[in-house]
Order: sequence, then C-alpha cells, then structure tokens
Amino acid sequence: MKKTNLNKLLCGSILSLCTVNVLFAQSTKTDFTQEVTSYEESAYGELKGYVATKSATGSKMDVDIKEIPQSVSVVTQDMMRIRNVHTIQGATSYTSAITQPYGEARDTRTNYGNIRGMGSIYRSSFLDGLKLLHSGHLIPTISPYALERVEVLKGPSSVLYGASGPGGLLNLQSKKANDTDSAEIGVSYETFNTRSVFSDINKRINDKVSIRLIGKYKKGNAALKESTNSSYFFNPSLSYSINDTSSLDLYTSFSKDQIKGLGLNFAGGKSTYNIHNSIALNAAAVKAYITTLNPAFAGVPTAAWIQAIENSADEVNALNLPSDLLIGAKDKEIFEKENKSITAVFNKTFSDSLSLKSSLRAKKMNGIYDYSQPDSTALITAIANFTPDLTKVQFELIKSKATMKSIASDTNLQYKWNTKNIQNTSLIGLDLQYSKFTTTAEKSDAFTYDLKNRKISSYTTNTGKTKDQTISITQLGLYAQNTAKIDDKYIVSTSLRYDKLKEKEDEKVAATSYTKNDSNVSGRVGLVYLLNEELAPYITYSTSFAANSGKDKSGKQFVPSIGKQYEIGLKYKPKNMNAFFTLAAYHLENNDVVTPDLDPSYSVQEKDIEIKGLEFDITANPIENLNVIASFTRMKGKSKNTPDPKYDGYNLSDIPKFTASLWSDYTFKKTLIGNLTLGAGIKYTGASDYIRPDHLDLPNRAQKVYKNKAYSVVDTLISTQYNNWNIALNINNILDKKAIIANASVQGGETQGRTYALTASYKF
Repeated sequence: MKKTNLNKLLCGSILSLCTVNVLFAQSTKTDFTQEVTSYEESAYGELKGYVATKSATGSKMDVDIKEIPQSVSVVTQDMMRIRNVHTIQGATSYTSAITQPYGEARDTRTNYGNIRGMGSIYRSSFLDGLKLLHSGHLIPTISPYALERVEVLKGPSSVLYGASGPGGLLNLQSKKANDTDSAEIGVSYETFNTRSVFSDINKRINDKVSIRLIGKYKKGNAALKESTNSSYFFNPSLSYSINDTSSLDLYTSFSKDQIKGLGLNFAGGKSTYNIHNSIALNAAAVKAYITTLNPAFAGVPTAAWIQAIENSADEVNALNLPSDLLIGAKDKEIFEKENKSITAVFNKTFSDSLSLKSSLRAKKMNGIYDYSQPDSTALITAIANFTPDLTKVQFELIKSKATMKSIASDTNLQYKWNTKNIQNTSLIGLDLQYSKFTTTAEKSDAFTYDLKNRKISSYTTNTGKTKDQTISITQLGLYAQNTAKIDDKYIVSTSLRYDKLKEKEDEKVAATSYTKNDSNVSGRVGLVYLLNEELAPYITYSTSFAANSGKDKSGKQFVPSIGKQYEIGLKYKPKNMNAFFTLAAYHLENNDVVTPDLDPSYSVQEKDIEIKGLEFDITANPIENLNVIASFTRMKGKSKNTPDPKYDGYNLSDIPKFTASLWSDYTFKKTLIGNLTLGAGIKYTGASDYIRPDHLDLPNRAQKVYKNKAYSVVDTLISTQYNNWNIALNINNILDKKAIIANASVQGGETQGRTYALTASYKF
C-alpha cells in the first residue's frame, strides 16, 4: 500500500475514534465490564446494539456464532439505522471480504457486490432463509429499513442452501410482528432533491396475534442530470401464536423501483465517456477491420485516416464532457421492476428434542428495461469515410419486457439427542425452488447523439423483435446435518446435500429450445475447539455449486461450476467486554467457470479460479455508549486453464489487493439537545485490475487489463434523540473523493461523490 494511502487511512482512523478521547476525558470508569442484557438473544428476533453472538444462517439453527465452523458477520438493525443505509451495498460496506466493483452507491439497480472475490451477491441472496429467485433484470431489491439484520456467511454454502456462489451468501432477516406496541413515522431529504417518507407500526391485537406495517416511499433525481429515481415498498406482516408449541408468521411485500434516464452504464450513475479514445488507440486495427467489411475502404489513405481519427478524438476530449452528462435517450430509457410476494413461516415444537420449521414463498415480478447502447455497426459505417467524426455517436434503443413467477420452500426437522459425553443436534430437510421467466426484446430506434450540442440530432425507427424467450428452472434439494459437541470442548459439524436441477428454455425468435438436467452432491465438515469461554479456533472444508446455462461452440451443455474451500479461523468473545472478533484465512477454488471464448459469439467452460485470503472483523461496544466496527481483507486471486493460455496466472478482475474499514460512534447522554451521537468512518479500497474485452480491438475483442487505483471514502454522522424525536444528518464521502472505477473501452464508472441525508423520525 502506498504511503499516501496509509496516511489517509490513519487520518480517517483518528477522525473515526476522536470521540473516544472525549469519552476518556469525561469518564471516571475503570471497570469496563458490561452489564448483561436482560433478554436472551435470538437469531430470529430483535437485537439491541451492534454485537450479535447468534446466527441461524451458518447451520439453519439458532446457535452461537462461535460454534459455526465458518466465518459469519452480522449487520444489525441498529448499525443500519445509525449509518442510515438505503441499500444492501451500504449495509455491508464495513464488512470484510465484501467488495463493490461498481461502487457502493453508484448503481442501485441491485447488489452487485462480491464476497471473497466470487460472483455478484444478488446471485446468492436469501430472505428469511429462502432464495431470492431472479432472472434477467428482475432481481428483488430489499430495503434495509424492512430488515432486522443482514447475515453474511462466507465461503461455499451449498450444503444447506443449494446452488449459490462459492464466495458465500447473504441471508436477510425481515422485521417481524411482535407483542410490543410501537410506531414510528419519519421523513428524509437527501442529495439529488430526493424526498422520502417512511413508517414502521407494530400492534399487538391480542395474546395470540400481532401485526406490523412497514413502508417507505422515495422520489428524487439520480446522479445523472435529467435522470430520476423513485421507489416504494409496503410490507404488512402478521405473527400468530397458535399455541404454546406452534406459531405462524406471514410476510407480504409490494414494491416498485424505477429509474428514468439511464445513460451509458444503464443505471443513472456517473460515468466517463471513452469510446473515442479507444477508437483512436486501436485506429489501425479498426481501419483493417472496416476494410474486410468494405474492400472499397482500402482506397482511403491509412495514415491520413488515422490522423483524422486522432484529431477527432482530441476534439471530443476538448469538450470536457462532465461525468453527470446523460449520453443517451433520456425520455425513452427506463428501468422498472415490480414485486409482489407472500411468505409463510410455520414453527412447531413437538418436545424438548424435536422441532419442525417450514417456510414457503410465492412471488411474482414484472418489469420493463429500455436502454440505449452504442451501435457498433452504425459507428463503423459513420467513420468509414475521409473525414471521420467522433463527436457524433450512433446508438440503438433496446426495449424489453419481462415477467417471472416463482415458488420457494424449505422444510426441516431438528432433533437433539445425547450419548455419553456427546450432545448431538441433527437436522434433515427438503427444499424446492421453481421459477418461470419470460422476456421479449426488440430494437426499437436508432439515433445519433451530438456530443458538441449535447442532444440527439436524428432518430430512425428500426423495429424488430430480437428475443422471445421462456426459461423455467426447478431445483429440488435434500440435506442432512449433524453437530456433535464432545465433552463441551469439541464441536464436529458434518453436512451432506443432494440436488437435482432441471432447466428448460424456449426461444421463439431463434426457433431454438433445450432441456438440461444437472445433479450435484455438496458437503461440509468442520471442527470447532472451544478453548475456553472466550476463544474458539476452527477449521472447515466446504463445497458449493452453481448451475450454468447455455452451450459452447460445439453444442455441449455447460455443467455446474464447483467451488471448494479450506478455511481456518479464530473467534473471540471476551468476557469483560461486549465485543466479537473473527479472524479467518482461506484457500478457495472455483472450477469449470464459464468465460468468453476466443470467438466472441460463444462462451467456453475451461477457466478455473483460485483465491487466497485473510480477513479480520471486529464488532465492539467496549465501553458504555461507544460502538466500534472494523475490518480488513487481504485477498489475491489467479486464473488458470483459460481459453487463451496467455491469460493464465492473471490477477482476477475486481479484487482489490487490500481493503480496510473503521467506523465508531459515541452517544453523549442527556445533553441540552438530548442524547447526542457523533460518528465517523473510513473505507479504504486498494488497487485492482478490471478485466474486460476491448470491443475496439477488432476483430479479436481480446481481454484487456484496465487499472483501478486505490481510494478512500470518509463518512460522518451527527444525530440527536430528544424525547421521542430522532434527527440525524449523515454525510457519506464527505471529502467528495472521486475515483474512476470499472474503467473500460466504452466508458468508465465514477464513484459516487459527496451525498447527505437529513432524517427526522418520531416514535409513539
């Protein structure tokens, strides 16, 4: 890490911990022992504070995190509320091993973050233990305001959850109705003239029934000028205590997300325009490629044409196009998705030894996705002349509609049984996932965008259906797990799962169809040693699988990608401090990864990935009124067996060599303006490679390594709780750090600049 970046991290750390010095100056305490809270923590209920010691994600049982032989991080509702996070990206931004290759707040369409460098998190996200099924752009968006906690299970976890990424998964836990009457209403005003109203009302109807209504409506602009962003969700839920041994929880959700005016990155986020420079850089190859398409173009003098291209690129650079310029068809670009779902969770206790849990979710989503993208064919035609003009960019408008219906269920039995010196807890379960996704797409319009005048100069209609596709996927899984605690010192965890998958696709435009059947066995074996009441070292081996759609050039169907990991770690829960520490080292592999073929029209299943990493998490309430969360990650990934051997041994894309974060907040009790909370945090993201095809390196479109530089972001908070009022001002990226990320041949992304949120809420 460069010295300058170390200095930034140090300065941020000092800023983040400045409240500690104030505290020690005022406090006369010498014993930091915390008073034990008056309630027993549950992995399924409300949690006060930042420090969680139980989790249901790592074993599908309510157990101590120390007894789970994998690294688990928990982001509590209090953490999310204090930092006023609006997305799952924001909720997990101070958690180790999670990186945001497209920026934490730049793209809000879904959670594109990676766990341990492997895949997008949205592919491995669960809500209340059930997979958030998705396809195309119909990916459920969950607001942190609707959640009690976010649990991050790191490493392969297919043994309990089926197909998921090898890096790990997220399990989001909904707020549920409870037996306490409470109500909150609030408003917020944020950057980009964004206004929100929200409420959370819980009512106990009688001794058996409670209801809860949670909702939020938001409307404002996006980062690009002339781009808008709006959303709402409404989540009614009911909790029914049938009797002393049975309960039923019902969750319903109605939500809609919409972005109008998407721009180059299809998301309404800032980006830097780069097509002209890429053409100039590859001018000779572009000229040769155009000549193969139009032999008459050979008569154009090469040197003169290349010089004209370079001059035109310089003309575009001289325009100093701002990163918030919406380059596209702002009135026709729209990203929209609607979601309706109902979830039922039934719990039954037969005895002290035997219990059952059954969950079922039915969901329907629909949406439209109309976006502009550079038209390479029209671009080549436009510059194939004596006076090429790169200030005029050719686009095509793609219009698509999609619907998805899905069902997910999971039923398991838990049985506790003992032998001499061994306490066993066994789990056996069956889960089912089914989804049917239908989408149509067409090329609607072609247009030219004039960079000089920053507007569209011409339109032509080019209607033609390009896709009419239906995909149905069924997954059936049977799993079993046993946890044996031996002499109250050793915990041996063994798990095994069998999955059967069927995928069917029909494409009417191309008149193609195929049916694919896959099966897989995954497992986990782990050992935890309870050294004492505080320390628990562990070691584990686990596997995962992820299904792959499609075929290679020869027509061979892709098989699932298999992940496997060795992990060792240490978990520490001090007796005299409310804190939890996790240290983990791992070796992770993912085999048979699908990657672009040398022929860009196809993909090939040859690539293998290897990642080695070290990570550390701290969540602590070291003294009264002070909270601290910190993390660091050291990660290195390599590719092997790539289609083109020259890429073997390359660093993997989107993996910073080092990331670190630190947040702390302190509450001054009973000041003149109430309970005053001050907080600050810093997040450091190290340098990384961004590997994408160079679309202007014609005709090969070979993979190219772009460089992302390291950067740091500082967040701050000031809030007060006065009587039943809470007023907070959160400023993220307060130093307005602007870094280019996801840089490539067409465009480069820019980190979100300084943003603020002023929030007022009232509880009654």
